[in-house]
Amino acid sequence: ELSRVKVSSDSIEIPKSAIVTAVAEVNVFRYRGGFYKRIDFAEVNRSQNKVRIRSKDIKPGDEIVVHGLGFLRISEISAFGGAPEGHSH
Repeated sequence: ELSRVKVSSDSIEIPKSAIVTAVAEVNVFRYRGGFYKRIDFAEVNRSQNKVRIRSKDIKPGDEIVVHGLGFLRISEISAFGGAPEGHSH
């Protein structure tokens, strides 16, 4: 199940678990206009379990995925040809 938090300013505080690391890339998933997109961000500050981020690719009204990232990552890999046929289960 996917959970998202709404962006209301130029930065947003999210759980550290909302950050996706894939090889050398570190991103979050943004939801806008019915679509999900993996975007870059800059870390503003960090606490024990949360991180405040800012990105030119997020604006008020967008949503950031904070739960269900595994599903989105698998969907992205399957959609863009990163998973061998028969191994995207």
